[in-house]
Amino acid sequence: MENQPNLGSVVVRPICADEAPRWVECVQRYHYLGYRGIAGKALRYVATLEGRWVALLAWGSAAFRCGVRDQYIGWDEETRQKRLHLVANNVRFLVLPGGQVKNLASKVLSLNLRRLAGDYQKIHGYPVVLAESFIDISRYRGCCYRAANWRYLGLTRGYAKHGATWRHHGQPKAVYVYPLRPDCCELLRGTLLPADFNAFEREGSMEMLKEFPIEGLMEQILGLHDPRKRRGVRHPCAVLIGIALCAVICGARSFQAIADWAKGLREQDLRRFGSRREKPPSEATLRRMLHAIDAQAFDASIGAWLQAQKPLRNKGVALDGKTLRGTRDGERAGVHLLSAVIHKEGIVIAQQPVDSKTNEITQVQPLIEGLDLQGAVITTDALLTQRELATHLVESKGADYLFTVKGNQPTLLEDLKLMEFEKKTATTPPLTRPTEDSNGAASGSAPS
Repeated sequence: MENQPNLGSVVVRPICADEAPRWVECVQRYHYLGYRGIAGKALRYVATLEGRWVALLAWGSAAFRCGVRDQYIGWDEETRQKRLHLVANNVRFLVLPGGQVKNLASKVLSLNLRRLAGDYQKIHGYPVVLAESFIDISRYRGCCYRAANWRYLGLTRGYAKHGATWRHHGQPKAVYVYPLRPDCCELLRGTLLPADFNAFEREGSMEMLKEFPIEGLMEQILGLHDPRKRRGVRHPCAVLIGIALCAVICGARSFQAIADWAKGLREQDLRRFGSRREKPPSEATLRRMLHAIDAQAFDASIGAWLQAQKPLRNKGVALDGKTLRGTRDGERAGVHLLSAVIHKEGIVIAQQPVDSKTNEITQVQPLIEGLDLQGAVITTDALLTQRELATHLVESKGADYLFTVKGNQPTLLEDLKLMEFEKKTATTPPLTRPTEDSNGAASGSAPS
């Protein structure tokens, strides 16, 4: 006891980006469940004592169903779906070897809970109001959770989700919860969220739907090919695509969020999409359709419709390439897309995949081939600053351009520096020559 460290020096903080590999390695090595990623909105923490790592924690999305928790809150099915994102699940808690200090675990949990809601607000845009954890009673008794004032609710029924079904594994878990604010249960089951509470009932607002030209959109996508077999089809392809597209425009960012948004559609809203059914499509139905649809045909159809809604004359259009996050698989490179994006609205009007054996330069003309760029101003990064593209934009598409010039075009960059230098010396005595690492810009206009 004489060498007991001072727990007042314990610090719990989110990990830094360069600490992630070490964090993952420790959890994989020392936690009995290992590490296979975290579902949903995640946060990872490290606890330090006198500068050394002593414990690791991870938080993710709450369990979709848990009987004793839902009963404790007073949730019905609909309210649970709308408020589930306000609950965080303590998916990992690991005291590292050499960190077994009396009362350390409960101290780390308490410090983490003090900052959890604020960190969720800062990183994910909304605070959580309830923390939950599931303890394997065959291994642990949950003493540190009890010591940190968590509330024991009971045992799970011993089921786990596998795909679209639930399977009984026969290993019930002890359920513990910790309210992060006194009125958490009232807030989670209430009819309306407080006006000053920065959270959302669902991803995506219904307000935009009132004046949105759904009928015109549906006319545009009616011609899309339905890849499904005709037998058993309940929702037409155009209905599913129209609902998904409007949900994304209104703010939904996942398959589940699209389905949740669709559940808020009234019968008259469904009729605007051309649906003859009383209930909206499920998450599984929407997900299967979005996976199966011809992406290039969809891009072309929606791009044409967006151009009709927002003509490009006198608008800025950026040509830029990005690699899609999460598409890299082992040695296989990620999916790289070259896109045309309207500057002000941020709307993608065309996309072109870029094969790993080529680059963006060869794909830019196929990208803009079907776009009406008359009177638009095209901007690019330095990679696409090419004579052939400039000529094509001005002479064939009737567009103006503003290109970035950097070190990959050394002769052009030097010419621009000299032009600026000569312009200054024509009116004032020379002061200093432009620095060698400065960037220039080349521009051109279509004939009037």
